[in-house]
Amino acid sequence: MLRKLLTIAVTPRVAVGSDIVWVPDIRESVQQFGERYLRFIFTEKEIANCTRNKEDISCWGLAARFAAKEATMKLLRPDRDQLLPWRSIEVVQSLNGAVNIKLHEPASRMADAAGIDQITLSMSHERDYATAVVVGIGKATYQQ
Repeated sequence: MLRKLLTIAVTPRVAVGSDIVWVPDIRESVQQFGERYLRFIFTEKEIANCTRNKEDISCWGLAARFAAKEATMKLLRPDRDQLLPWRSIEVVQSLNGAVNIKLHEPASRMADAAGIDQITLSMSHERDYATAVVVGIGKATYQQ
């Protein structure tokens, strides 16, 4: 009887995604496809955060954001036939420079379905590479 009254907390659901991007690939895509490429992959805020002036866009920043989007897709694990728009995953930057992931439809719906309610991001770039690691945390489940 006493045993039935005890509830044991199970570890929260944790999912991880990571990705690495070769910066010259992003630079080449920007040069070849320009605005069409930028607007297909990145939101207005992401482009603005990587642009110093009209002629000076940071391909390192874009590559890190691309890696963050890929890492988030790995975290959400869409089915092979399920398309997830690039812009449904956004890297947002606070005033102090910290970055995080903001999900829009349909990515936010996928996170809800997976039980993920918090996502954290770490991204970096060095020379010709940019990388990102995304951790998703869901609520703890309980069992008796």
